[in-house]
Amino acid sequence: MNAPKPPTREIVIHERIGELRAALFDRDRIVELRLERWSTHESRVRWGQIYAGRVTAIDGRIGGAFVDLGVGEPAFAPFGREREAELRVGAAVAVRIVREAEGGKGPALAYEGLAPQGPCPRLLEDATPWQGWPGEPREADEDEIDRIDAAFEAALHTEVPIAGGGRLTIERTRALTAVDVDSANRETGGTDPARFARGLNLAAVPEIVRQIRLRGLGGLICVDFTGPRRKGDAEALTKALISAFDAEKNGGVAAPKTEVLPVSRFGIAEIARQKRRQALADICLDAAGQPTAETLAIEGINRLAAALKGAKGRTVTLYAPAAPLAFLEADPIGWRQDIADTIGGQFHLRLGRPNQTQCEVVIA
Repeated sequence: MNAPKPPTREIVIHERIGELRAALFDRDRIVELRLERWSTHESRVRWGQIYAGRVTAIDGRIGGAFVDLGVGEPAFAPFGREREAELRVGAAVAVRIVREAEGGKGPALAYEGLAPQGPCPRLLEDATPWQGWPGEPREADEDEIDRIDAAFEAALHTEVPIAGGGRLTIERTRALTAVDVDSANRETGGTDPARFARGLNLAAVPEIVRQIRLRGLGGLICVDFTGPRRKGDAEALTKALISAFDAEKNGGVAAPKTEVLPVSRFGIAEIARQKRRQALADICLDAAGQPTAETLAIEGINRLAAALKGAKGRTVTLYAPAAPLAFLEADPIGWRQDIADTIGGQFHLRLGRPNQTQCEVVIA
C-alpha cells in the first residue's frame, strides 16, 4: 500500500515565554503568521470572537451603534440606512468581531441579533489565534521553530528578496501600504528592457501576495511595478495578482475579501484588502518602525531561558537596554514565575551598555 500523503496545509504553533507564534505551512512553505502576546490575551478582542455586548450609543449620522464588550476599546457595529428595532441603547446584543482594534480605532462588529439570556457583557464564543485556517494545530519541532522564528524576523524587515533576483520594498503609512518592485541584483538576461521588466514583475507577484499574508496587511495596498512596459503587460500583471489571491483560498483558508484594480498605465496596482487583525508590525514595532520594549524584552526572556537550560548551575546575567529592562523588572506577564516553574536556576537583570540595542546573556 502507498503511504498516506502528508497534508498540503498544516498549522504549526510555537508557544514561548511571553507569546504564542502560529504559522500556516503550505507544501512545506510558511505562507501566514499569527502572533498572540500574553500581555494582551485578556485585554483585547480577537477576530472571530462572539460577544454579548451592551449598546451604549446610537449614531444615525454614521449609521452605527457603539457597543460595550466588557474588554478593550468601545466597539462599533454599523447598521447602514436602517436599523433593527431592537438595536437600541441599553439592549443586550450578540456581535461578532470582524476587525480588531488598531491605530486608535476600536473593533468593528457584525450584529448577530439579541444576546441570549445571561450576564452582559460577556464572551459567548472564543476564537483561536489560528481562526480561519484549516485543520488542527500541532507543536513545532526544533527545525520548525527555527523556521518560524526566521519568518517572523523577516516579516518585520522593509526589504524582501524576489526569487531569481530583485527585491521588494514594503513601507506602511497611515493611509496605505506601498510596495516597490526593484531590479536590484537581478541578471538582465538580454538587451530587451521591457521583456526584462515583465519577467521581474511577474516573478514578484507571488512574493507580493505572500508578504501581504505573512505581515497581516490590510486596507489599501499600492504596488509600483518596474518599467518599461509593453502592450498587454498591465493585463498580465492584473491577472497574475488576482490568480495569486484566489489561490490563497484553496484548501479551506478563510481569506480576507480582496479586490484588485487593473494595473494603471503608470504601472501601479491598487489592492483593497479587508482588515481583520492587527498587522504583525503593529504588535512588534513602534511608530518609528523599531522593536518595542516588549518585543525586545520577550526576545531577552527567551534567550535567558535557553541559557539557563544549559547553565549547569552557573549564574546567568541578562543585560538589557533601559526600556526593555523596565518591562522585565515590572513583569506584567509573569515571566519570572514561569521560568521558576519550568526551568529554575539563578539569574540577574542588569542595564546593558550604552547604545546596546538588543538583550544579551552572559553565563558566569
